Parts: sequence; C-alpha cells; structure tokens
Amino acid sequence: MSIASWTGAGGFAARSPAAPAAGTAGERRMRRGLLLAALLAGAGWAAWTTGRADTAEAAARAGDELTRLLRCMAVLKAAMAAAALGLVWWRMALPAGAVRLLAYLLAAAAAAAGPVLIWAMVHLGLGSLLLHGGLLAALVLLWRDPDVAAKLGALVAERRRAIAARRPAPR
Repeated sequence: MSIASWTGAGGFAARSPAAPAAGTAGERRMRRGLLLAALLAGAGWAAWTTGRADTAEAAARAGDELTRLLRCMAVLKAAMAAAALGLVWWRMALPAGAVRLLAYLLAAAAAAAGPVLIWAMVHLGLGSLLLHGGLLAALVLLWRDPDVAAKLGALVAERRRAIAARRPAPR
C-alpha cells in the first residue's frame, strides 16, 4: 500500500481548489485513524516521560495553590487543543498529500502532549512550547490549506441557497 493510496492524494498532484474530492470512506477512516494514533502517541509520550514520583515532587514543591492553578490551566489548554484538533479531525475527511498529512499529524501530537506535560508540572516550559507550537501549526495549516477554503466556500454557498429557498418571494 503506497502513501498516495491512504492519503487519497495520488502523490503530490495539485487538485482544483474549487472542488476538493472527498476520497473514499476507507481513506477517510485511515487518515482519521492516523490522527487518533498521533494524538495518543503525543499524550502517551508525555505521560511516559513524567514519572509519578517526579510529578508528586513537583506538585509538593509548587504548593497546593500553584498546583491547582496550573492544573486548571492544563484543563483549559486541553479544551483549546480539543477545539483546534476537532477542526483537524474535520479536515481529515478530505484527501491530503503525504507532506501535508505528516504536518497535521505532528501538529496534533505536539498539541496533545502539551497539556499532559503541564498537568504533570515537571516540564512546564516544554509543555507550553509543544502545546502552543502544535496549536499554531495546526491553525496555520488549516488557514493555508486550499482544500479547506474550497470546502468552506462550498458549505457557505449551500447554506445561502437553502436560506434563499426558504424566503418568501418579494411582492
């Protein structure tokens, strides 16, 4: 099985930005499965690198108030990451070239690892860097992706037609 077959891109050939192809259901499941694996790998790596003893020691050194604050921030940042990665999940319904797919997967893995590292309080700087870097990379990828623009344009046009069809005719 080649990369082009599971990315649904047929290599690096450019597609028309006017109408992105949807790809087959199997290709969509494969891309979304790879995204899920990247999320689990990022969060799993972060959990594996921070031991329980290190986490307990860092929490004891920080004190109860700072620990609660940082863990609430980790939950808030995980919610932000979930929202951005939800958009990436939606994007995985469309075919993506191998390089673009890899970039989305790396951004997702970094964004998933960040809140776990912040929660553990052992590697706060690295967790913040991974989280914000992954979120920024995912949002820039989505912003600059021609297939996303074409899909959103098609959705907006469809909604406008539906609204116009419901309006009563002018008298």
